[in-house]
Amino acid sequence: MKKGISLTFFFGLLIGGMAALIIWYYQKSTSAEEGALALLDRLADVDRRWRQAREQPTTGATPTPLRIPIQTPATDETPAFLQRPVITDTAVPEDLTRIKGIGPVFADRLRAKGIDTIAGVKALSPAQLADILQIAPARAEIILAAAQAA
Repeated sequence: MKKGISLTFFFGLLIGGMAALIIWYYQKSTSAEEGALALLDRLADVDRRWRQAREQPTTGATPTPLRIPIQTPATDETPAFLQRPVITDTAVPEDLTRIKGIGPVFADRLRAKGIDTIAGVKALSPAQLADILQIAPARAEIILAAAQAA
């Protein structure tokens, strides 16, 4: 007898859960459909009003266009923030840190001496480079070899 009751309880619970799931899914799907139908109704109403506005006869008066006043400066001077920068020097400094062994500090030291291109670094002797960068001549030779490869 107990076995039959527990089995009946299990099947009742299973059927009740499935019924609750079906009711929940039905409610969810119908509410989404109602929202979609309401949106379609609003779209149709907007379309109907737009068509009515297009079909109304005009009275012959043209609408005045919207005019936005634009202030122009009294002089012909261009403001500083609109002026293009004037490039006076045609030589563009290169990124010296592309040379293996030269970091930001060494690049700053080279620029302080007026060397701002890789070709300028290549033109130096190992002793000159060692003197500018304040390093050993052997390390200067390694940097010059990297500059030749760059």
